[in-house]
Amino acid sequence: MGYRIESSDIFVGRRKFREELPALIERARDSHSKIIITEHGEPDAVCLPMTEYEALVELLEDMHDRNILLQVAKSRKEIERGEVLSLEELEGFLELEK
Repeated sequence: MGYRIESSDIFVGRRKFREELPALIERARDSHSKIIITEHGEPDAVCLPMTEYEALVELLEDMHDRNILLQVAKSRKEIERGEVLSLEELEGFLELEK
């Protein structure tokens, strides 16, 4: 299984992770980054800021909600058929002032 590397990801070996844990956690939290813990240069584990973890758990819970999945599938089909609103139409629908 692959993973997406982002420019903000922090790669660190196990030893350095142990030695610099408080600073690494603060850095990850401040930059909303993942800490990828490596062993012999290969990714082995991940440390996430709590906000990122909570968002991931919420997404996983949503994926188990059949109604949400059906709505996403329906919305994708509407997009494919071109059943979308322009920005101006959306502003009018929402009665937003410019």
